[in-house]
Amino acid sequence: MVKTDTVRRNPLCLLWTIPYLLCGVFSHLLSDPVSHALFVWLPPGVAVAAYLLTPRRNWLLLMLGFFAAQLVLTLIWRGQPATAIVFAVTGTVSSLLAAWTVQRLSPRSEGLGFVAALLAGAVAGAAASALLGGGWLWLTQEAHAAVRLRTWVTAYLAGVLILAPALTGWSQFRPRRSGGARLRELVIGLVAYVLMIVSTFMTFDGDMIQHLPYVVSFELTYLPLVFAVLIALVWGTPGGTLAMVTLMLMALYQSAQGEGPFLQANDPWQVLLATQVYLVVTALLLLLVNTLRGARAQALENAEQWRGRFDLALAGSHQLMYRYNPYDGTLELAGDVQDAFGLPPSAIANLEALIAHAHPDDRARLSLHWAARRAGAQDRTPLLFRVAHAAGGWRVISDRGSPLSDFDGSVAVVAGMWRLGDIEVEPANVN
Repeated sequence: MVKTDTVRRNPLCLLWTIPYLLCGVFSHLLSDPVSHALFVWLPPGVAVAAYLLTPRRNWLLLMLGFFAAQLVLTLIWRGQPATAIVFAVTGTVSSLLAAWTVQRLSPRSEGLGFVAALLAGAVAGAAASALLGGGWLWLTQEAHAAVRLRTWVTAYLAGVLILAPALTGWSQFRPRRSGGARLRELVIGLVAYVLMIVSTFMTFDGDMIQHLPYVVSFELTYLPLVFAVLIALVWGTPGGTLAMVTLMLMALYQSAQGEGPFLQANDPWQVLLATQVYLVVTALLLLLVNTLRGARAQALENAEQWRGRFDLALAGSHQLMYRYNPYDGTLELAGDVQDAFGLPPSAIANLEALIAHAHPDDRARLSLHWAARRAGAQDRTPLLFRVAHAAGGWRVISDRGSPLSDFDGSVAVVAGMWRLGDIEVEPANVN
């Protein structure tokens, strides 16, 4: 029964052939009509991402799907069955090798290690693709084989490094159960997205570039990167992916029209290679931003979970933890302060507030005790005092703490625990 369920689920992975075909069609539309050289080749990025996001038990089905998709693409644009079969084998094997290398070097699709593994996998896949496909072109002695081989590695590397991070980044995205992006984040991200589109159009528009000095037009290429990074910072992985795909489509389309800052009069097709290098740098930059942002978010989540467990431990042991800073006089309390005193933590934010809430008979003794601690006294004898409860009565506190010295011998901080006792219900006047 388990095997039957697995077989039923396997065909769903063939849906990856749809974006593979779409990227293949888009790439072929940007090819050189004379030499048929593919200066842009995005399908490897889809294939590598598909392998990385699919369990290995489905890889064989993925291979067959990508083989058939590549066979169709080559037959439509070249019409040579032998070359179509070779290119289909080349695309399938090279993408599989790239994905296997990434998983081998970085089992988790996140972290800085994944960035290095992705680079290594892209290089391994590009080498295999150039060796197999380039070798076939050399054996068949086709015209313009050298041109095609020269651009082969660049186009393959660009395809993997541009699309694979964008697609795998979505696997790390988890929708929030409640809430969502704040209005301020939505507005900032939307403004940055619009500015990225405008700056990209201005940068790669031929008419505008002609009226600007070369230095200015070249410096304008940095503007879309700035806005793309801002989008990734504000909107996270989905925003970074949207920014990368938008920038890729606009830059490649306008560059294919013979426009943009990378255009060379003696070799108009080199503009696509230069544009892809520009997009690769952008993709890696956004990948690093998403990686660091994800690591920070994970660290904050771990810290919040740890704090929650710590607060539960304090509540279960009927204790509060405190930290006193002698330089600014702040007193920080950790634990269920509301339950202990019926007050928010901000109500006891310094020693003056603590003494004001203390029992009148305990204030003088409490002031002397804390004065000794600020002076560095190491008396660890528990101090008993009472603090007013908002509901009435006085909470008995047993204070165990001591000052901690700085490198110069001065008191850096006073830390300790308050053991919560019973509430004395006899009336008393705080004032």
